[in-house]
Amino acid sequence: MKLNRLIFTTAILSAVSVQAQTTEKKNQLEFSTGYNFGYLKNLEFAPVQMYEYEGSVYKLNYTHTSKKENLFEIKIDYLSSELKTDKLSNLNNDFAKVGLDFSYLKKIYDKDRFVIYGGLQSQTNTSIYSNPNTSSFNNEDYYTLHQEFGITGRFRYQSSEKQYLSSKLTLPVVLLRVTNAEGKFYTIDNYQSVLWELEYGYKLSNHFDVKAVYNFNYARLQVPSAYRELQHQLNLGINYKF
Repeated sequence: MKLNRLIFTTAILSAVSVQAQTTEKKNQLEFSTGYNFGYLKNLEFAPVQMYEYEGSVYKLNYTHTSKKENLFEIKIDYLSSELKTDKLSNLNNDFAKVGLDFSYLKKIYDKDRFVIYGGLQSQTNTSIYSNPNTSSFNNEDYYTLHQEFGITGRFRYQSSEKQYLSSKLTLPVVLLRVTNAEGKFYTIDNYQSVLWELEYGYKLSNHFDVKAVYNFNYARLQVPSAYRELQHQLNLGINYKF
């Protein structure tokens, strides 16, 4: 009798374990860190043709997959660096930037391991520049807030059971820009931007992946106080699926 109970209990536990392993995970939480280098021009802040900056970047991402396999993504990133120019050292500045993104992507194609998603994205970036030597605002820190709304698409290819490639392209079409001096809306007539992400993932287990990601970000604002920014990022991360 005891042997039958033991066999029955073992069978139930085995079935639960197999079910847990085969059930597709609907949530993903990813932490990554990497290296960022870029170029920045902001004539409203300082009369410098182009700053250079580099430093570490930290990211936290959450992705939820719905029953219809649509994606809802939240991304937070932070970088801290120094804006440098070869003109005058007293024009160098401490620089920090925080970003928050929301994306909704609907699956529109799925065939032969290749999946395409399309949707909308909201992106908020807040930057703080710290150097009283270059501030025109009563020796206070200078800040910018960029709120962007745009269209986005993601492409994913499952090359094998354990490996995949993914690429995401975002084109902002509306920008709300707020600084110490003013706040104003811009459209693609005055503001052009592109965000591109290329990702390689490797499955370690049913719960963990490792990733290598390259990000390219470009923004250009055509106004009298010209603004341009170009970023390259290389990140390594670990992804927990549950």
